[in-house]
Amino acid sequence: MKYLLILLSVYSFSSAETMSPSEHNSEKKAHQLHKVDEEQAKAIAYKICKTKKLTLALKHYSLYLYYHVKGEGCTLFINALDGSIIEPDKIKQ
Repeated sequence: MKYLLILLSVYSFSSAETMSPSEHNSEKKAHQLHKVDEEQAKAIAYKICKTKKLTLALKHYSLYLYYHVKGEGCTLFINALDGSIIEPDKIKQ
């Protein structure tokens, strides 16, 4: 039984793909991963916020890669992988 647990723990560590600490802090890596570009995110934000004065920042938290969008009286979190809106309570602000 002890050998089975050791084997399972080695397998679980070897099968999971994770980002290294340097990749988490790398803006370049984040820009390689996103599928929604800044212009697409601005278009999504414009539909919701109804203002063209928007500032965007590509950020990540936990498993989320997102655009933090700020406009006049409007703040959004847009998923940079699929363009969906992320609920604010899922993002540490």
